[in-house]
Amino acid sequence: MQIKVLIADNQPLTSAGLRYILNEKPDVSIVDQVTSAESLAALVKQHQPDLVIADYDSPGFISKSDLAAIKSYSSKTNVLVVSSDNNKESILQVLQSGVIGYVTKQCSHKEVLMAVYSVAKGEKFYCHKILDIIMEKHFHPDSTASIERNLTARETEILTLLASGYSTKKLADHLHLSPHTIHTHRKSIIKKLKIKSPTEYVIHAIDLGLIKSR
Repeated sequence: MQIKVLIADNQPLTSAGLRYILNEKPDVSIVDQVTSAESLAALVKQHQPDLVIADYDSPGFISKSDLAAIKSYSSKTNVLVVSSDNNKESILQVLQSGVIGYVTKQCSHKEVLMAVYSVAKGEKFYCHKILDIIMEKHFHPDSTASIERNLTARETEILTLLASGYSTKKLADHLHLSPHTIHTHRKSIIKKLKIKSPTEYVIHAIDLGLIKSR
């Protein structure tokens, strides 16, 4: 399947870097580039991309509300933010607007590609910095859930995927880790959360706000 990508970043170096990374992949096609906030809606409607890669942190360019509106132009289009924003409240506002992927501009080539493939398929992907912010959002310093707070960012990510139905093999493939590494993380999660059955992965993930109850 060809992944159609629309780039919405007006910083030349970032834009060039994204093009360099994505042009290496034959199953990824850059369909266009947004040059102004006013052109975003028209280009999304025209191309119906699988993925919009955007930054909202450049004054006078794409805003948080512009990102939130993308689904109204194309229901199949998912948004991956690649930003250097360090403001936690601002980042949380973006995540709450329907954006399902967020990585920082300090992330590696490999992590950006993983985010592109995941978010294009409708899967959530957050780099470790963003996962830490999400965890802080769900836990007050005085919370009694001290065991859950002891999960590392990677364990939180794996717990979320386990609760979503991922097998060890699928997790290993998705995260580009060995099955042995996944097994080690699972053992740590089981120990910290005192998990006794697979169902409890889901229960804890819901309690932590990582997934929604159905």
